Amino acid sequence: MFVKKASLLCLVGAFLIQFSACEHTADSPADAAAVLTEVKQWKIDEIAVNDAVTFKDGKMTRQFGGIDFERYMETVELRKDGTFSGVFKGDNKPFNLKWKQTDKNLTVGAADAAAKGGEWTIDPKDVSSKFFTMKTKSTAYDYPRMTSISLKFKAVK
Repeated sequence: MFVKKASLLCLVGAFLIQFSACEHTADSPADAAAVLTEVKQWKIDEIAVNDAVTFKDGKMTRQFGGIDFERYMETVELRKDGTFSGVFKGDNKPFNLKWKQTDKNLTVGAADAAAKGGEWTIDPKDVSSKFFTMKTKSTAYDYPRMTSISLKFKAVK
């Protein structure tokens, strides 16, 4: 009887440890915006093209017949005024876009409100205090085929 109780206690303890280790993600676009603007800087962690990882741990991985990115934002910052500021690899000067909150997610696009297309989305479920992922779909990279791209950033401590 003691062995059964001890086993059950160990199992429950292991479950609680595992459960508490899970990272809480944002519940709403407003929650996501608060988390993203709280972190001073985010650094690129992973790039995936059509669900194939092409950049991980600071290194590009070539995909046969895939799209290669030589230019990408190494660091980004989301400011409370709606500015999405990023620094491209090899550049010193930030490149500014605008982010805005919608009913379902956050969108990142051209700073010029008249410019359309090329928007990225950030779903609340893809935002935590340690990471966030932004996604887009476009034919611009491999016309006429639709390409899906996701950029995962991690918080800089």
